[in-house]
Amino acid sequence: MALEQITMPQLGESVTEGTISQWLVAPGDHVNKYDALAEVLTDKVTAEIPSSFTGTIKELIAQEDETLDVGAVICILETEAGDAEPQEATATVETTKSESAPSEPKKATTKKKPSDRSIFTSCVNISRRAWY
Repeated sequence: MALEQITMPQLGESVTEGTISQWLVAPGDHVNKYDALAEVLTDKVTAEIPSSFTGTIKELIAQEDETLDVGAVICILETEAGDAEPQEATATVETTKSESAPSEPKKATTKKKPSDRSIFTSCVNISRRAWY
């Protein structure tokens, strides 16, 4: 089990800070990936911050009605043992290297997954279009 920091996401191009208007979880609560953790209010939008991991909330760093800069840590989450994606990627690279012929060295390529932040930003952008 590892401790992961959840940070204030950037909810728009010119948004530099957000205010935690309400926590939707408490320390000790179990959350799944993409479950809403808190409601954040900015000058442009009110949005829910999704969890980037599955695990248990260890500590809420930010208080309700506290304004934080983008990238500031808002809570700490203890992840479960099932979140072992980096190990799987390493195993794939090692397999590819062992299968390649010694006379022709090939570079192993791993497909880059979109970050949770880019997925969240895409969802926010899609929801904004619905208002127009």
